[in-house]
Parts: sequence; C-alpha cells; structure tokens
Amino acid sequence: MSEAQSKHLFPYSLIHFKESPFTSAEDAVHAGMSDTICRVAFTLAEVLITLGVIGVVAALTIPTISKNIQQAVLKNQFKKFYSTFWQAVIGIQTKEGFPINCYYWDGTNPYTGKCTVLCERNKYGKCITGTSVCEETGEAIPEDFNGPGQQCSEFQEELFLKTLKTVRICKDKAYEQGCLPKDFRGVDIVNAEKNPDKEYDPDGTFSDSLVKNNYPVFVLSDGTYIIEYHSYLFDRPIYTVDVNGHKGPNKWGYDIFSFRIEGNISNGISTLKPVTYAYEAGGKTSETMYKEAFNIK
Repeated sequence: MSEAQSKHLFPYSLIHFKESPFTSAEDAVHAGMSDTICRVAFTLAEVLITLGVIGVVAALTIPTISKNIQQAVLKNQFKKFYSTFWQAVIGIQTKEGFPINCYYWDGTNPYTGKCTVLCERNKYGKCITGTSVCEETGEAIPEDFNGPGQQCSEFQEELFLKTLKTVRICKDKAYEQGCLPKDFRGVDIVNAEKNPDKEYDPDGTFSDSLVKNNYPVFVLSDGTYIIEYHSYLFDRPIYTVDVNGHKGPNKWGYDIFSFRIEGNISNGISTLKPVTYAYEAGGKTSETMYKEAFNIK
C-alpha cells in the first residue's frame, strides 16, 4: 500500500500524526489550557490568608448567633412558664366558681386618695413601726390595703400542692438545701453591682439573705423553681421564677423574672402581672420580656 493510499484510508492514523504533529491552532489551545491550570492554583500564602479571613468572620458572627439562639430559647421558656402558671392560677378560681380573695389590687384600690400610710421609716424607706396608720384618719391601715388576702393560704396550697407538678419544697434555707442554684444572687446584690454608689436594703423584697434563708422555694417537675414572697403559703402572691431552673445563666432579666397576682372585687384574680425588682447588665425587665414573648406592642 502506498503512502497516499494509507493517508486516504487512515486519515487519523499514527503515521498521519507523525507527519503532522499539531497545528498552530491546536498548540494555542493546549497552551491556553496549561495557562488556565496554572492560574486556578493557589499558593500556600493565599490559602492561609483565606482561612484567616474565614476565622475572623466566624469569630465575629458566631457569638452573635449563639446569643440570639439563647435569647430565643429563654423567650420561649418564659412564654411556656407564664402560660402554664397562669392557666393553673385562673383554673383554680374557675373550679371554685367564685372570685378568690388573694391578690394585689389591679389599679382599683379602694383606698387610693383615702389613706396615706404614716409610719416611721428606715433609711431604705421601709416602714419599721409595728402598726402603720392612715395619715388622714389616724386609724390602723386596713388589712386589705394592698389587696385582700383572706384566702391566700388555701389558694396557694391548691396551686402548689395539687395543681402544679411540684416535686420538692424548701420552706426555708432553700440555698442550703439545694433548691436554689449555687450562683443565685438576690436583688440587693445585683442592684448594688449596677449602682455601686447606692446602698440597698439587705432585708428588702427578694434580697439575697431573705431568699436564701427565709423565703419558700417550690421546684417543679421540669426543674423550674419558684420563690414565694414572703412566707410559706401565706402572703399575697408575688413570685420570682427561674424559667429554666438551675441551668445557666441564672441571671435576673435573662432567665429570672418576677410576677404578682392582681385582681379586683368584682372578678377576683384577673392578672398575672410581670414586675421587676432587678435585671442584670444586658438583661430585660419582666415587662419587656413579657411583651416580646407574646408580641405585644
């Protein structure tokens, strides 16, 4: 077979390529591909710089994301507790079929403008005389000056011992008995840290000493603990609650909030009102958390 016949029958044979290796166009394509391969490669320095940038961005964003997640979780826990607790409270009154006299006045105090408390006060503004009197009449302050409390003992016994899933009760010495977390601090300690130039009453409402030694604490089955002011199953209801129990952060305004039961003569118990005694730096008042949890403007 002649060379011409070979080229005709096998145009792409090795013989043909041997005689005609690559065209100039093919050379250009090959060279271009080589250049591209070289251009997409990264040096070690470039890789390290990229990883450094990623690390900086992560360091800046991850704490914020973690904080937002924690706030969302605590908000949901607040909402869950409030809803569960309020349903238990109002459920007892509904079950009884009549207004229960165990609440603070909800803005309908019949003594407003008729009785101004006259007493000897200490440097914190707290009455220290045995019996306070109405300045206008000179008579002793009525027992229901802040709200009726005739049925508080029965109501709170029903609430904590029969309705809520209470698994443990520390009538006093709650800190010593482990009903409170080790890092719990009362409002006087927290407020003094925020305002070091001001002195706070060590025997004030939810003060460190009173909570740890005198106030009863109820621990629920989900770990939530409720601090009752002021004495075991007795006084008008003000409660401070850690909505996630002994888990952190155990800070006022983060997972610790206060509430009080309010009502009126016509309806009895009508409201579980958020109240604020303290909140730590970066935390929220009970009122603010309530509005955010229930999307109230």
